[in-house]
Amino acid sequence: MLVKLFTRKTLLFTLLVFSLIKVSSVFAQVDSVTASVDKNPAMADESIVLTVVAFGSANNADFDPSVLEEDFVVGRTSVSSQTRVVNFDTTRSTTWTTILIPRQEGTFTIPAFNVGGKSTQPITVRVIPVSAASNSKAREAFITAEVDVGQPYVQQMVKYKVKIHLATSLQRGSLSEPTLDNADISLIGKDKDYSEIVDGQRYRIIERNYAVIPQTSGQVKIKGPLFEAEVIDRSQNSFSYFNQTRPINRVAPDIVLDVQPIPSDFDGHWLPSEFVQLNEEWQPDLSQAKVGEPITRTLTLSVLGVSEQQLPEIAGQYPPNFKVYPDQATTASVTRDDNVIAQRVENIAIIPNRAGNFVLPPVKVAWFNTLTKQTEYAELPARSIEVASSAPSNQGNSLPEAQNPLIETQSPPSIDSPASGPLEPQIVTVTEKSIWSISSWVLLVIWLLTLALWWFTRRPKSISHANQQTLSTNESESENWKLLKAALKRHKSNEIYPALLKWQSSVTETYGATILDENAITNSDLQEELKTMFASQYAQGDKQWKSDTLSTALTTIRQKIIKNKKNAPSLHPLYAS
Repeated sequence: MLVKLFTRKTLLFTLLVFSLIKVSSVFAQVDSVTASVDKNPAMADESIVLTVVAFGSANNADFDPSVLEEDFVVGRTSVSSQTRVVNFDTTRSTTWTTILIPRQEGTFTIPAFNVGGKSTQPITVRVIPVSAASNSKAREAFITAEVDVGQPYVQQMVKYKVKIHLATSLQRGSLSEPTLDNADISLIGKDKDYSEIVDGQRYRIIERNYAVIPQTSGQVKIKGPLFEAEVIDRSQNSFSYFNQTRPINRVAPDIVLDVQPIPSDFDGHWLPSEFVQLNEEWQPDLSQAKVGEPITRTLTLSVLGVSEQQLPEIAGQYPPNFKVYPDQATTASVTRDDNVIAQRVENIAIIPNRAGNFVLPPVKVAWFNTLTKQTEYAELPARSIEVASSAPSNQGNSLPEAQNPLIETQSPPSIDSPASGPLEPQIVTVTEKSIWSISSWVLLVIWLLTLALWWFTRRPKSISHANQQTLSTNESESENWKLLKAALKRHKSNEIYPALLKWQSSVTETYGATILDENAITNSDLQEELKTMFASQYAQGDKQWKSDTLSTALTTIRQKIIKNKKNAPSLHPLYAS
């Protein structure tokens, strides 16, 4: 009994499996496939709806419209499935709907499509110009495209203008970008919305501008953008509370460009444009240039019709007695009257280290004028700069105005006058005697004795004065060194450099040595550390510079100067004892 029950269950399971296999084979079977278009012929600026229907069971990925992209702009493809049961008879179908827009006028063939092992019939579609359409009614929507130059040079900006013409109410819409291989395409400004009359019909115009920069020469084709929208359907006879909409699709015509190569006689960075300008600014003015004080030079290059990436570096040359610290350049683009202007700004900090008259060479930027087809130069002329020496610090060395000790102030003679009433001016007559007074003789004798005493003691006094002067200058050098060390501890370059100049002045006066002379620090770490200090002050960004290395270098140099001064042989006295 158990064996019969097991055998019966096994038989039922086998029949169920075979039934499922049979059903699945039926589901995966496609009986037939058809293809059709909604209009034939079609106008050049309107879309064609291609409908492919597979009867039976088909997969959604069985239809691929990409083979049509050579002759048509292939839009969106929608897929729908339907199942109908009539008297227990099941019918299934899958429908693909694709929007096609002809790229040009002519006769085209939509090839056969294979879906689930079944093939459609090829369709021949004729595309006629708009003027040849049998219906003379004004078009409800169309799109145009134009360029400002048909034969540009490589990397020359071409302005591409797209205009959407609408004679009906727009509910919603989108416009794709034009495409071109090996080119940079960017949007210029904002969309413009205005009205215009074409062939007696008023249209709403939506205008959009693009900048197209081809990177290769030869014949290239700009493929027009696709406009997909929904407009209000005015053909509805019955009244409806909600507006009925229908989709429309339009594509702009393709435009062929004949891109010219770079001229063989052009030498330099390729910069095609219609206008190039080079300007400069100085802060402070060149007339205020002094040794050790920075001057900022700002160079601005403005070019019409190029991108920021096309702007070249501005090469400037400077005399060897100038320390140059360039800042990182900045670039920007602005749009004015549908024109793109790119700018490059370079800031250079210049520090002269020697006084004198210097000449800055001219600055040139070569560019190619696309209007005259000639090479031109944006140029800044050579400039003469007078660098003044930095004023030495003489604080505390000014002497008061000397007074003549021989001039004596004598009190005027007393004048008796009444206590009451104003004083009346009186004339006092002083009678000078023809012979010297006794006080004059006394003063003469004292002066002669003083002169004789100075004569006999002139050598020791000179030596003592020299020692006092040396002591004074040594004290000045020490004080300035303390001020410099205090500035070094604070790690602030704007305080260190003025203190360094002041200490150098006292070192030169005391020991006859120069610290910041370019020839004296060529083989020293001091020059590199000074460059680092100035770079941290004028370069862009946060530069965390520490003055420890500079302090060590200056301490070593000071010790060497003092040691060399002590070891130097003393001069013989001018007069022998």
